Amino acid sequence: MRHLRSCLFAVLAGLIAQPALAVDPQSVDTSKPIVLDKGVHLLLDDHLIVSSAGVNRRVFSPQRFLTEPVVTGSLEHQNWQPFFTVLRDPATPSGKPFRMWYNVDTVDDPADGAYFGVTGYLESSDGIRWPGPYERLNSLTVDGRVRFGASVVDDGPRARTSAERYKMLYFDAGSLVGPRVAFSPDGRQWTLHNGGKPVLPVNNGDDIWNAGFDPLRQRYFLIGKIYGPHTWTNVEGKQVTATIRRYFTSFSSDFKSWSEPKMVYSPDEKDSGITQWYGSAGLLVRGKLMISFLRVLRDDLSPEGVPAEAIEANTRGKAGLGASGLGASGGSGMGYTVLTWTRDGETWHRDRHTNKFLGPDPRVGTWDHAMSWVGSSVEVGDEVYLYYAGYRWGHKYRHSVDRQLGVVKMKRDRYVAREAGEKKGTFTTPTVTVEGDALRLNVDSPNGEVRVQITNVAGEPVPGFGFQDCQPIATDSLTAEVAWAKPLSTLRGKSVRLVFELSNARLFAFEVQ
Repeated sequence: MRHLRSCLFAVLAGLIAQPALAVDPQSVDTSKPIVLDKGVHLLLDDHLIVSSAGVNRRVFSPQRFLTEPVVTGSLEHQNWQPFFTVLRDPATPSGKPFRMWYNVDTVDDPADGAYFGVTGYLESSDGIRWPGPYERLNSLTVDGRVRFGASVVDDGPRARTSAERYKMLYFDAGSLVGPRVAFSPDGRQWTLHNGGKPVLPVNNGDDIWNAGFDPLRQRYFLIGKIYGPHTWTNVEGKQVTATIRRYFTSFSSDFKSWSEPKMVYSPDEKDSGITQWYGSAGLLVRGKLMISFLRVLRDDLSPEGVPAEAIEANTRGKAGLGASGLGASGGSGMGYTVLTWTRDGETWHRDRHTNKFLGPDPRVGTWDHAMSWVGSSVEVGDEVYLYYAGYRWGHKYRHSVDRQLGVVKMKRDRYVAREAGEKKGTFTTPTVTVEGDALRLNVDSPNGEVRVQITNVAGEPVPGFGFQDCQPIATDSLTAEVAWAKPLSTLRGKSVRLVFELSNARLFAFEVQ
């Protein structure tokens, strides 16, 4: 095992120096058209934008609609970690379609001095109320006192092997340190793979992992942690050497054997201060785009009103949780969430501190005043429920009391908009072929309008599809249909460009039907 660990870290060491992937404009091959298949096409990145003028990219945050967390550190829940999975299955026998797997502290210790982590299970009828008591999943046998993560994938009722419909990835720090895999027919009774032996060799401290299924390439993937020294120059121009958390990816066809790791998240010259991560989770697949939510950690920051004890806990590791010491710069530890995405299943792009997706609640003393880390996403009608972990004062403070789980929500696919004000703005796609008979917009323009023009490759408007031929869209809608003087079906298979014109409007996505 020691030899295997050494081999893995030798591979990762060679990858450490590679720059992190950023939200830079992506090159577009205009030699052949992009096929716009039926389905949704998000404007999250610049993949479908070859030029723009007067249009800005803006990240939109979900709505906080509750004042309190939905899963707490109280005895009915005993949550003590920010790592969990929420799934929705209408066929659940209990009639409660929302299901949660999470980490619980089984020791009732108000002083936070003792802890013993296992996996807990909850169900909910509406995804908002999670009445206890929780169920301990004792079939996941304990190997040591600390367990991190409960990353669950549901293959659905058509799973290749019914006994392995549910798949879980988690980390135990016991006699066999590392990420474990378990399988279940119902999500409640679990069987450890290979007797609970780790599926990849790592060290203690490399402890936060997430898994998902890529339906576009029909394979599983994981985002795994490496905790070690790294040197980089941040956006302030300061060279930093620190022991931090970075992440790699690995792939599997069966959730049992995993490929050689490939580093994907390391801080660089576009990151502020001491940026590190606690993995990405909450995978959504929209068209050919896979979206996840990246949990950013800033141990060098403190929220307003922080008590001195919270900084001390993060600096000296008073709680016995292996604090990194980065709090010595004055931080109790803060965290926020940014968007991360991939179009090939391997190369991940990410937003930075300037484009937070979900930040801590700025109101002093709120339960999520220091941390807001998205852990799961669930589509509910025309909305997406985003479940997240919140900390009140800091990273290592009151770990069995102040680490709680909440939910926010937003309209479907409204993560990033292309927006313009009173002065008209436009953006143009690369050469595309539209493989459908209708175009619908996810748009917010009740006090403005959006028009769409279709041109040939040379930029000349196609007769019947100019701006003057397009009925203006002035509404707030997820599915506003674009109407021209001629039917869109007449252009099927032809190489064209789409030109969007906006005024006092936000455009989030378009859908080919």
